[in-house]
Amino acid sequence: MVSSTDRDEGFSYQVKKSQKYFNRLSLFFYDWILYGIISKYAWGCSTKRLDDHYANYISNNHLEVGVGTGYLLNRVRFHSGKVRLGLMDLSQSCLQKTAKKVARYQPEIYQQNLLEPITDSIEPFDSISINYVMHCVPGSFKEKGIVFKHLKSLLSEGGVLFGTTVLFQNVPKGLFAKLVLAIMNQLGVFNNKHDSLEELRDCLSSSFSHVELQVEGCTAIFVVKP
Repeated sequence: MVSSTDRDEGFSYQVKKSQKYFNRLSLFFYDWILYGIISKYAWGCSTKRLDDHYANYISNNHLEVGVGTGYLLNRVRFHSGKVRLGLMDLSQSCLQKTAKKVARYQPEIYQQNLLEPITDSIEPFDSISINYVMHCVPGSFKEKGIVFKHLKSLLSEGGVLFGTTVLFQNVPKGLFAKLVLAIMNQLGVFNNKHDSLEELRDCLSSSFSHVELQVEGCTAIFVVKP
């Protein structure tokens, strides 16, 4: 039997292992590789589809979680008026790169392990996005679903949380997708071998009353509200 302490230590190791790949060198090529090739040809989800997802749900009071390089966020056209923008990630390199890219909004910066309770006193956001993040978080959705509970605490009444994640189980995967998934899981960048649409739905439904899910290729596209 694995104790909760051993499990938490294992998750901590997996998080650190995943994070080491998000550095200045890898982030230099990140957008071209992820959005130019992998998202479209492996995950079956085009950049236009991701742009549309942001356009449909983002607000002028927005928190971006798992920021990457800020590629998609930087493409957003906010509504007219004042913009409050928050950036949340464990990687200091990702936060610095994204903050520089969207400096025009004077973003609030939060360095946070999403598996741990959020201790900062943060005013609620009307929209929160978590794009291509959950497949990197260790554990099954029964375990890493705590991420959604933590983020829900930052969502205003009537707010919306939206995002995407790459599934592994029971989704169509071409040869390229199978190859990339195998490599990413072997390296420890991904931790999604047990991720399925059914478990994701159950996970989201346990925290939110309104859940919308679509699948394109092996990408789950979700929208949830309290």
